[in-house]
This record gives sequence, structure tokens and C-alpha cells, in this order.
Amino acid sequence: MPWRRFLVFNALGAALWVGLWTTLAYVAGTHITAIYDEITRYQLYALLALGAPVAALALRHLLRRRHQD
Repeated sequence: MPWRRFLVFNALGAALWVGLWTTLAYVAGTHITAIYDEITRYQLYALLALGAPVAALALRHLLRRRHQD
């Protein structure tokens, strides 16, 4: 790809990325108490949802390692 075309699309992508995160930060900042309440409400469920696959992968790794020895 020619560098000029890459530069144009790279700059466009960067501008869109910054615009998206700036907009999301502004919207989240005006509703931060509501967001915090929702995060604390579902915090345990999110940790369990993340912990279960990690535990399953660790168990799978241990079982495979035992089977190889």
C-alpha cells in the first residue's frame, strides 16, 4: 500500500477512535453514579463468569499434563 494512502486512512482511523472514546467518556461522566451502581450490582456475576472459564482451562491443563506423564 502506498504510504500516502496509508497515512490518510491511519489519520482517519485515529480521529474516529479518539472521537468515539471522547464521546463515550463524556456520556459516562455525566452518568457516573448510575454506571457505578450497575457495576457494583453485577460485580460478583462478572467475576464468576470470568473465573469459570479460567478455572476450566487450568483444570484442563493439569489433566493433560498428568495424562502425558
